[in-house]
Amino acid sequence: MDSLPATYSDPIPIAVIGGTGLSTLPSPPFKPLALLPPPPTPWGLPSSPILVLSYTHPVDGTSESAKSTTIAFLSRHGLHHELAPHEVPSRANIAALRRLGVRCVVAFSAVGSLREEIKPRDFVVVDQILDWTKGVRPWTFFEEGVVGHVGFADPFDQGLREVIGKAVGKEGVLEGEGVKLHDGGTVVCIEGPQFSTRAESHLYRALSSSVINMSVLPEAKLAREAELAYAMICMSTDYDCWHASGESVSVEMVMGHMAANAGNAQRVVEAVLVELAEEGNAGVVWGRELVGSAKMAAGVSKGGGGLGRERLGWLFPGEF
Repeated sequence: MDSLPATYSDPIPIAVIGGTGLSTLPSPPFKPLALLPPPPTPWGLPSSPILVLSYTHPVDGTSESAKSTTIAFLSRHGLHHELAPHEVPSRANIAALRRLGVRCVVAFSAVGSLREEIKPRDFVVVDQILDWTKGVRPWTFFEEGVVGHVGFADPFDQGLREVIGKAVGKEGVLEGEGVKLHDGGTVVCIEGPQFSTRAESHLYRALSSSVINMSVLPEAKLAREAELAYAMICMSTDYDCWHASGESVSVEMVMGHMAANAGNAQRVVEAVLVELAEEGNAGVVWGRELVGSAKMAAGVSKGGGGLGRERLGWLFPGEF
């Protein structure tokens, strides 16, 4: 990796944010093109260097018509998983990716299951979020003199969710007895880094949550403010601590299931990239439905802005 270029000039519209269980993408089949040192942003440095990779796949089943897709890969918790969930610099992560030209983000996260039917090693493409964090994480780009209110009723990009569902649902992507993809569900995001009490776990179930993690927020909110099409692929590792088995979640349990599911996670990334490369999905890749939404959200602020407007100008050159 040390021999890779430290710059990359072309726009990179697609990013993958890796979490617990997906901290890297192997070469082959992914070809490293550049390793960008953590770029400075007005909100500090991102979690890790950004690895630029290409993935080449055949078109129409022939290698003669192969297509290459370039992506940016960022490790949410750092190269060595040194950042606790509340320490992740989500604003810097999202800002750095947008500055590279990213407009579409596929995020991965290990989750605990709150439903019997979502078994360990299953995958879930969630469609809703319940915020159970404590307000200690910086969660917006709109501040310091600029007020903005983006819509967040549907926190994940529906077009991207459909692409993921179609890709991962294809035969041969998910392997293992009984391993399946669940389309839809609510992820409850807790502060952590401790796991839940049994009382909390039962409460989240009573609130109709499907899975639980510590990472989707503020990442998803910031992606929406930055006009990025964003979706999260959740990888179930345990039944939290509500299950009748009485077994409570542990780091060993989580990592064991993640290691066993590593091949599935890689195939999911590959399948999603192949699907995103289809011409009909260009609007999703470039986040076209979100273009202009940040400026409209900030329409309540008629003047001034100072530092806040300067920072937003860095995120959206020429717009603020």
